[in-house]
Amino acid sequence: MEILKKINNNMEDVFYYPGMLFPNGTRTYRETGSRNKKTGKLNEYDVTIGKKNKGTCTCPAMTYRPYQECKHVKNLKRKLCI
Repeated sequence: MEILKKINNNMEDVFYYPGMLFPNGTRTYRETGSRNKKTGKLNEYDVTIGKKNKGTCTCPAMTYRPYQECKHVKNLKRKLCI
């Protein structure tokens, strides 16, 4: 209850999403990756869109090229029309 009161007082600073609080206007989404060849399961990655629409992802591609957006960030931005 206290968290909800805090959110109502500071709507500009904090966005509320089910289960998590993200300060400073960042938004986090789940994006589906490609299928794992060994297990056949789909990988899911957390994609965070911050201020100035800069995106980061938890996929391995972000460790190889940290200054270039991976395909998961690009796909999410296309879906959100950013």
